[in-house]
Amino acid sequence: MRLFKLNTTIHKWLSLFVGLQLLIWLGTGLYFNLMDHSKASGNELRVHSHHEGSITGFDLFPIKDITSNAPQEVNLIWVLHQPYYHFVFDKGQHSYQERHSKLFDAVTGKPFNLSEEQVLTLAKNSYSGQGKLTTPVLSQPPFSDHVRQQNPMWQVAVEDENNTTIYLDSITGQVLRHANDDFRLKDLMMKLHFMDYGNSGGFNHWLIIAFAFATLFLSITGVTWLIQQYRSGLLKLGWGTNRQKVAVTFSNENTITDISAVGRSTVLEGLASSHVYLPSGCGGGGTCGKCVFLSSTKLPITLSEQEHLSQEQLKEGYRLGCQHRFSEISSIEVNTDRNIENHELVVVATNFITPFIKEVKFKLKSGKQLAFKAGAYMQFDVPAGMNSLRPDDMPECYEKYWDSYYHGKFSHNGVTRHYSLVNFDEESDELMFNIRWQTAKNGFKAGIGSSYLGSLQVGETITARGPFSDFYATSNKKVSRVFIGAGSGLAPLRSIIFEQLKKHKDKSGLTLIYGARTEDDLLYHNELKSLSEKHKNFSYIPTLSNPSEEWQGHSGYVQKVLLPYMNQKSELHLAEFYLCGPEAMMSEVEKIIIDAGIPSNQTFKDKFSR
Repeated sequence: MRLFKLNTTIHKWLSLFVGLQLLIWLGTGLYFNLMDHSKASGNELRVHSHHEGSITGFDLFPIKDITSNAPQEVNLIWVLHQPYYHFVFDKGQHSYQERHSKLFDAVTGKPFNLSEEQVLTLAKNSYSGQGKLTTPVLSQPPFSDHVRQQNPMWQVAVEDENNTTIYLDSITGQVLRHANDDFRLKDLMMKLHFMDYGNSGGFNHWLIIAFAFATLFLSITGVTWLIQQYRSGLLKLGWGTNRQKVAVTFSNENTITDISAVGRSTVLEGLASSHVYLPSGCGGGGTCGKCVFLSSTKLPITLSEQEHLSQEQLKEGYRLGCQHRFSEISSIEVNTDRNIENHELVVVATNFITPFIKEVKFKLKSGKQLAFKAGAYMQFDVPAGMNSLRPDDMPECYEKYWDSYYHGKFSHNGVTRHYSLVNFDEESDELMFNIRWQTAKNGFKAGIGSSYLGSLQVGETITARGPFSDFYATSNKKVSRVFIGAGSGLAPLRSIIFEQLKKHKDKSGLTLIYGARTEDDLLYHNELKSLSEKHKNFSYIPTLSNPSEEWQGHSGYVQKVLLPYMNQKSELHLAEFYLCGPEAMMSEVEKIIIDAGIPSNQTFKDKFSR
């Protein structure tokens, strides 16, 4: 199965590489169809003059009497109406390849070299524009306007609107090329079209050969993926809008209901169409592993399910709702509420508590108070519209952190986003969230959900569903718990810690290892310090990745703090670990926990996304 996972990974990266070049081909091909070929040739202002003359009136010097090494060939040429012998001693198959040659005066037999004045005259004779020609410069290869040329050339720049440059042969004075901005644009498009990123001047190079092999491997990995999908029973073609009826058991209510949905929709989508919402942090992308259901039908196992579900769960029939079609199932069991209620929330307070995180508090417009487990989250419906790239109400003390970010607005479609509750249900009648404003950088838009919720003002409303509970403390109050978080990942951890200490009066050991970038980025720092002083069974360990010189606590990422902490605490083999933060952090922390010999069923993760 690892080979198939490697195959799909390679296929995706090859798709990106090949797809980008295909887009470049489409763009350059469109340019070639629309361009002005006369201008793009660079010869719009070029005059083609023939350097010929009559030998009448000239007494030519005998070639055999010229003192020189024996040439491969000799040509009689004319330069400004004067005859010269062109001795070629060595040359390549093509005119642009390296060549060794020399001119001799055909009348006197003496060696001859072009002067700057003669080169300027030859250049003027080939140019019909009004621009001023500058002093000729004898230049050595390489040349950006003639990448194949391996011989020196005279270069005459022209001061005109199109930045014309005239190139002449360094020996004979023959005009080899007129280049201007139109020509250079065409040259760039040719380079992109033929993937000539190494400036070889042609299309017979290693990169285009590698691209051919990449395309071949893309086809091979694609076919291999199709075969794997077929063998797993996942390759199904669905047509039409036939509806499928499925018996759904709600385990928390012990009730069964028939739900009908379009057969080709995923289980996640089909249930949602009847207002039954499985938890989902990734919107059905297969990356969060939350939309779990139990199937009575034996279903194939996907790679996402292997990554997020244990072997025991897979054997029992647990699957992910985003990975299977409604048409594949006949009856399932879900651990969620039926017909989750929509709530209209009213903003009652907003406040930036770090440079990038805003605390937003809501109350239900109905006046009711919701009951939920600490660690729960809610799904917000963000309508389509225009959002700001950065906050309009940024406190002055945090402005320095936002100097490098863009101002302005961006448009977006309507989306659904989820955010974890910071408080527990009996802490107050408010619903409190930490909105980490996802910044716009390098041309990307800001976070749609965060910029919308972060811009809400007191009195404004938004629709949300939930709360949903799939990340919460177990009911065993005697077990020690270690909470590990970073950034806005503190939200559900704070909720659980406060619930355990204030609601359940938990006397077991609780430890929070929390990472942030600077002192200003620490969430609820004073509150957590005060909590640890009041409750001797709670330890608060903050660590900063970029601390100031005044910081006296731990420095580095949470992984650096966790390892020595676990080495000091031998009793942690029975502890539970609760993780929330960036994916890379959680993966490294989970590896440290597993390497310490702690069973995987004692680790709980809450993944969050943009």
